[in-house]
Amino acid sequence: MNLVLQQQSTWSAKLSLQLENIQGRTKLVHQKHFGPLRVQKQFSQDDGSCHIYVLHPPGGLVGGDSLTVQIRVGADTQTLITSPSAAKAYRCAENALSQRVSQVIEVAENAHLEWLPQETIFYDGAKAEIDNQVRLHSSSSFLGWEIQMLGRRASGEGFAKGSIDQSSRIWRADKLSHRECLRVSGDNQISAWGLNSASVLGTLVAIPKQGGLLSLGNAVSRVQTLLSGQSWGVTLRGSTLLVRYLGDSAETCRQGFGQARKLLVEDAIFNGSTMGYEPRIWKT
Repeated sequence: MNLVLQQQSTWSAKLSLQLENIQGRTKLVHQKHFGPLRVQKQFSQDDGSCHIYVLHPPGGLVGGDSLTVQIRVGADTQTLITSPSAAKAYRCAENALSQRVSQVIEVAENAHLEWLPQETIFYDGAKAEIDNQVRLHSSSSFLGWEIQMLGRRASGEGFAKGSIDQSSRIWRADKLSHRECLRVSGDNQISAWGLNSASVLGTLVAIPKQGGLLSLGNAVSRVQTLLSGQSWGVTLRGSTLLVRYLGDSAETCRQGFGQARKLLVEDAIFNGSTMGYEPRIWKT
C-alpha cells in the first residue's frame, strides 16, 4: 500500500518601507518585499502627504502563514497607510500552526502617521497571533485603528472555534504610553462577561503632536457627542485618545472611526496642515 503524505503549503511574506521628506513632500524612498506582500500604489496629495496602499495578493492567511511589516516614516513626513480590501484569517486545521502577523512602525520627529487598514475577518476556526508595535518620537503624532470581524454573521457563520491572541504596544520617547492585549476564543465571544455575542470590535488610538493635548481635550467632547450610542466608548487616557466599538457592523464601525478622524483633523491635533484627504480606495 502506498502512503502519500500531503503537506499544506504556507506563505511567509515580509515588507519593509521607508518614507522621507523630499523638498516638502513625503516620498516612498525605499521598499523591499519578500513573498506576496507589497505596495499596490502610492499617491502624493496636494498638501505634500503620501497615501500608501499595502496589498496581500493571496487575500488571506491559512495555518502556518506569516506576515512581517516594518515601516519607518522620517522626520517632517505625513503618511497614511491603508489596504485595498479586508484581510482574512481562514479556518485552520486542528493540528495546523497559527497564522502570525508582526507589524513594527517607527515615526520620527515632527512626523505624522495614520495607520488605517480595512477590517480583518477571522473565519470560524482561525488561530491568529498578532503583534503590533509603534515607536513614536516625542514630537511625532499618530492615528491608528483596527477593526476585527469574528466570523461571517451575514453568511450564518459565527466564531465558535479558534482563537485570536493580539498584543498592541505604543511607545513615545521610549516610554510605554499604551498597551493592550486581546484574547478571543469561541467561549468568551458569546459570554455576557466577554463580548456578549458581538461579532465586530474596533479600536481607534490617537496620540497628538507635541503641545496638542489641549486641542485633543477639546476634541474628546465632540467625539463623545458624535459617537454616543451604546456600541461606542470614548476615553482620554493621559495623552492618548481611545475610541472603541463593540457591535455587529464593520461598516458602522468604519464610518464612525472615519467621522472621528475628520473631527480630530479639524481640531489640528496632529502634525501637518490638513491630512484630511480620504484614500481613494475607500470610495470604490
